[in-house]
Amino acid sequence: MAETSYRVLYRKYRPQIFGEVIGQNTIVTALKQSVKNSTFAHAYVFTGPRGTGKTSTAKIMAKAINCESPIDGEPCGKCQSCINFKTSPDIIEIDAASNNGVDEIRELRTNIALAPSSSKYKVYIIDEVHMLSAGAFNALLKTLEEPPSHVVFILATTEVYKIPITILSRCQRLDFKKISENDMTNYLKIICQKEKINCTEEALDEIYNLSEGCLRDALSILDQLLKSSSEINMDTVLERYELISTKTIDELLSATKNGNVKTIIETIDQLMTNGYNVQRLIRRLIVHIEKECINIKLKNQKKYSYQMLKKLIFSLNELYTESRINDNTYTMLKIAFLDSIEDEIKHENVRTTVTNQPKQMDIIDIRINNCFVEANKQALKQLLDFWNNFDKKTKIDIDINEYKPVASSGKYAIFVSEDESLVDLFNIKKEQIENFFQKSNMAIKVISVVEERWMQEKNKYKENIKRGVKYNYVDEPVIKPKEEDETIKQIFDDEIVEVS
Repeated sequence: MAETSYRVLYRKYRPQIFGEVIGQNTIVTALKQSVKNSTFAHAYVFTGPRGTGKTSTAKIMAKAINCESPIDGEPCGKCQSCINFKTSPDIIEIDAASNNGVDEIRELRTNIALAPSSSKYKVYIIDEVHMLSAGAFNALLKTLEEPPSHVVFILATTEVYKIPITILSRCQRLDFKKISENDMTNYLKIICQKEKINCTEEALDEIYNLSEGCLRDALSILDQLLKSSSEINMDTVLERYELISTKTIDELLSATKNGNVKTIIETIDQLMTNGYNVQRLIRRLIVHIEKECINIKLKNQKKYSYQMLKKLIFSLNELYTESRINDNTYTMLKIAFLDSIEDEIKHENVRTTVTNQPKQMDIIDIRINNCFVEANKQALKQLLDFWNNFDKKTKIDIDINEYKPVASSGKYAIFVSEDESLVDLFNIKKEQIENFFQKSNMAIKVISVVEERWMQEKNKYKENIKRGVKYNYVDEPVIKPKEEDETIKQIFDDEIVEVS
């Protein structure tokens, strides 16, 4: 009885026609059209990340240009050329990583003069072409300048910047991109259906993250997971690849938010003891925190401070880059989280200080109160229309996209931003902003608050209206010049010197 050998998925599902190449529609369309019209180049450079279909596309191109009856630019798969393609002596694959010397290229130059034995064209596919030596590139250059009409070169590389410009200028360059999450997960679903694999959506998403847009890696990961279980879920992926769970990430972020140093240290130490791959760990942390940041901006949820997450993701990104050469990555990982604790505590202290101040109305309180005296929808609509076109009218040193008008009375307006530092910047520049409003015949006083403060003030206003509490205008404090001088003396203990 004949023994059936198992074929790994990435080999079993290697594309055989252009239509099976995933995520490279622009390139596929261009190549099909060139085959259809017989306008293909004598030399190509296929460049892009690993596992994105460069070599597979090169083989399909070689098959298509030699096909006796191509169908809309695709190889027919039925003619003698297509049937014998895998064993054809006219399709020459060279691995430049192991055949990168001058002698190999000289031998190639000698052989290209010979006519194809059974095909229309000899096709040379040189993989990892950037590995060729300087002498080999010089030897190849002469061939690319004056190639025989029966020869086509396809050079594939992941590091196009290492190829001399003299070589690139003689080739048609096609840039392959990383396969998108949507394209890859949809393709993996099709394979799971064909192979009768039960795999959850969440697990497919994590397979994509692990593969980093490389389809070959994704199929290899799927293959390896199948050896562990016939049903693949998130737990299967986490266990097989020793990945940190979403629950553990949330525990780390919560500990950072609450200043729980002990939990952070113990959690990271446990991850190190369990032998987690630190690069995968950091990458997964970055992906998860990115989603949290997006959720905050989309207002879906706000479990953590945006400032904390922003600082953390920048630190982790720098750490990920250094992790290849740093032996103390786990130590630096702890420091990244501890630094973020410090920042979060600073923000909390600022909020606590403001909350614990005696009940005295500052300029922000006064302007919020005064805006609510006569706030109405029509005034807000007019302000929104003006604000949306503000950048076309003038220039000020703020990014207007970071602020949103949320209330207006025609005399006062409240703006919201999610970043405290941006709120402070707006309030520092409020007089400059008001001057620009005045130039557009809008005598309006402005103030900015964070989203959280706005929601508190809005709810308080609603409660007061229900209780029949009436809002009345409050005069803003005026600082006299003498008071200003005294304030400066108190701060700097210096004489006021007038400069003319």
